[in-house]
Amino acid sequence: MTTRQTLLPPLLVCLLAAVPGAAQEIPDHADFTRLLEAVVRSPRVDYAALQNRNAELAAYLDQLAGTDPAALGSAADEVQLAFWINAYNACMLDRVATHYPIRKNAGLVGSIRNAFADRPDNSVWQIRDVFTGAFCDVAGATRSLDEIEHEIIRPTWGEPRIHFAVNCAALSCPPLAAEAYVPERLDDQLDRAVRGLVANPEHFLIDRSGTGSLTLNRVLDWYGGDFGGTEGLLGFFARYLSDEDAGFLRRPGVEVRFFEYDWTLNDLDP
Repeated sequence: MTTRQTLLPPLLVCLLAAVPGAAQEIPDHADFTRLLEAVVRSPRVDYAALQNRNAELAAYLDQLAGTDPAALGSAADEVQLAFWINAYNACMLDRVATHYPIRKNAGLVGSIRNAFADRPDNSVWQIRDVFTGAFCDVAGATRSLDEIEHEIIRPTWGEPRIHFAVNCAALSCPPLAAEAYVPERLDDQLDRAVRGLVANPEHFLIDRSGTGSLTLNRVLDWYGGDFGGTEGLLGFFARYLSDEDAGFLRRPGVEVRFFEYDWTLNDLDP
């Protein structure tokens, strides 16, 4: 992991730290694991059950909201990264549960965009400003999903495996884990998420016919730069493959392709 950046202005950190009772310690995420174990049926999520456990999700979100930003900013990289991955996933679950069952309500402009993009009616894109709107209180600020992923996680740690861990609630998204990410096992958890995708031919498929090809989840096309482009992707996956498969992908002429992305909600009852 790269060296982390300061996420809050020093003056704001000092002010927050000086207010008695204004912030809490970093949660251990055990409550989030219990919730995920109850609602995740990999690769899908039981959103009806999640709605019935709204108080548990709200309690965990309160822990994230009350986390001391000064303590978080000075914690080890693994503590911070696990925190922000869980924050993204918990905020996304809250976003879906709040609007579930999802119907067309993205507004006129959003509906036009979704129609042109051929996005399904049962999709998070039907939630207005789903990724860009600030709605989730985390560590001293109200944040959007895009802020958590693209302004905090990706530029701070440069860890490409997060693309297998943060979940955008779509069928084509790498599955949501049935446990929270925790600092003491973070590296193993991220590796397990990668191996889970590699083992699924709907996300990762080697074809040995002709000159050969590798077809990948479209997320790896959108964020290929985080892996170093096409060659970087091939090198990244080599350590998760058998020697035979890794050797095949190093052959000249192997084409990298990407599956079409299905934004249908990853609901247990579609």
